[in-house]
Amino acid sequence: MKLLAVLSTAIAAVSAVPTAAAAPKVLICSDSTTANYAEGSVLQGWGYYLHNYLTIPVVNLAVNGRSTRSFINEGKWTALLAQTNPGDFVLVEMGHNDDVDPTTDTRDRGVLPGAGNETIVVTTATGANETVHTFGWYLRSMIADVRAQHAVPVLSGMVPRNYWTGDTLQARWPFADTAQLVARTARVQYVDHTKYGVNALQALGPVQAKTLFPNDNTHTNPAGAVLNAEAFVTGVNLVTQRPLKRFLE
Repeated sequence: MKLLAVLSTAIAAVSAVPTAAAAPKVLICSDSTTANYAEGSVLQGWGYYLHNYLTIPVVNLAVNGRSTRSFINEGKWTALLAQTNPGDFVLVEMGHNDDVDPTTDTRDRGVLPGAGNETIVVTTATGANETVHTFGWYLRSMIADVRAQHAVPVLSGMVPRNYWTGDTLQARWPFADTAQLVARTARVQYVDHTKYGVNALQALGPVQAKTLFPNDNTHTNPAGAVLNAEAFVTGVNLVTQRPLKRFLE
């Protein structure tokens, strides 16, 4: 009986020891500017390289051609949430494919601009009616979903396109401004990826910057993807007292 009592006490003591919490990870919701391409591809998204700059795992779920609206409607957002654990970071960087008139968009991606609660009913490619919201509305919905998972939402400004007027790169992108506004009002971390991406390209100048965009003015080669990854890290590093900064390499 004494032996049983000792064993019971030992088992109880072991059970009382708290287990170490799993390390957080970063899950990325984005588009082709961030997505992983095959190794050796002419194109590469910046998310492919992000793990090199962080001490925690990166799960890059960015998908070519997607907007906030289509990422949600196609079930990709639900799939991302299914992989999200408490304490994880969910990084949302969208805007390139959202910036399409939803009344004429044949790929069911476009959203209304701004952060208000305006809606419009459109006919989708399948002939169904769909209520389309503003970019800010979709971002707020995503933030709420992430918080419901007890995870940490992070909004990021879209990487800039390679649009120049003379020797000056276009610096302002309305959908990035909306993301920043939503982040501020929702009190979530915002990474000004747009600003630091612009700074990096502007420092190169239009001729050298063009070498990073082999096919168009949006999608980068591997060198351009590294530049964008480093611009993102700069944006994280220059914001003080933010949770993601603790995990920079």
